[in-house]
Amino acid sequence: MARRRSQIGGMNLDSLMDTLTNVVGILLIILIFTVLSGADAVKRIKNFVDEISAGQLQKTQAESAELRKLLEQYRDQLAALEAATPDASTNIDKAKQTAEQLRAELEKLAKSQIDPAALAAQIAERQKRVQELEGQLLEQQKQIASLKARLADTVASGPDKDAKIVNLPDPKDAPQGTSGIIFLCRGGQLVPLDTPGLQAKAMEIVKSAARAVIRQDRLDCEKLTDLFEKRFVGDRYCQLKVRIGGDARPYLAVFPRKDAGLNALELQKPTSLFARGLREMNPQKQFVDFRVWGDSFDAYLEARNAAARRGILAGWIPYSANAEYWIGFPGDFKLLCLGKEPPPPAAPAPAPGGPAKPPPPPDVVD
Repeated sequence: MARRRSQIGGMNLDSLMDTLTNVVGILLIILIFTVLSGADAVKRIKNFVDEISAGQLQKTQAESAELRKLLEQYRDQLAALEAATPDASTNIDKAKQTAEQLRAELEKLAKSQIDPAALAAQIAERQKRVQELEGQLLEQQKQIASLKARLADTVASGPDKDAKIVNLPDPKDAPQGTSGIIFLCRGGQLVPLDTPGLQAKAMEIVKSAARAVIRQDRLDCEKLTDLFEKRFVGDRYCQLKVRIGGDARPYLAVFPRKDAGLNALELQKPTSLFARGLREMNPQKQFVDFRVWGDSFDAYLEARNAAARRGILAGWIPYSANAEYWIGFPGDFKLLCLGKEPPPPAAPAPAPGGPAKPPPPPDVVD
């Protein structure tokens, strides 16, 4: 019986050894796979690290620094917004108060009764009154200009400095055989007017664009007007624009160029261009003819005084603020504007009972 138990014990140990052998084998296999997987992971990590260049690393560091900087800025802005919250609340309250005031004013306007027809009548009446006052003002300006022109000719005489002899202007016809040299006093300055030269400049434009502006022996004045608006036509002192007259003919409106002439202070200098021009004039054959706007009366007085000191006669014509100075095209240019017709000739007036009145003088000096 004892021997049988010994056989059973040996069989149990063999089974145990087989089991242990299998377990150890499985563990070895698992260990081998684990080591291989770890080696592959280390290899992949090493390859990834090797692929990162120095430039990429530097770029990443710069981006990190920029992100930190932005984070600090946002923190500062957040702090500023938190600090400005009371002011913003105050501004909102002020805006609400202003809105309430505007709403109240709108309600007042809505309640007011306004008659559009009555308002239009009042405006028309006031416009008529304004036109009347402007006419009166223009007449007064002419009277004042005439008085100033007389005062400009005042000279001192005798040992008494307070004693003055006033030479009053005496309007009269220009001496026969003399011609006037025109100067424009506008925009606070005095500029000479070269009528023949400006007419020649205008004709150059007409001839260069003849195919576009001349049709059926007529002048397309609208196209010519646009042409003069789009390009500069004139000289160093004046610029030209085209205007259509009531006689269906084109005219040239003359505008002094800005800062092209002499102001009142410059005209006081004996070395000015105007003073040099006066020295070249012949008082026996020429006189100065001023065209004067109200904004340049001081320049006109200085120029007139300079002419008087040289013994040169002078005449002047005042212009209203919005008036334009026109000159015609050369005399041989006879074309009328396309689509325009001159007015019919006026009927001859009946012969007066007395002698015929003499025609007005073409040139007047004072």
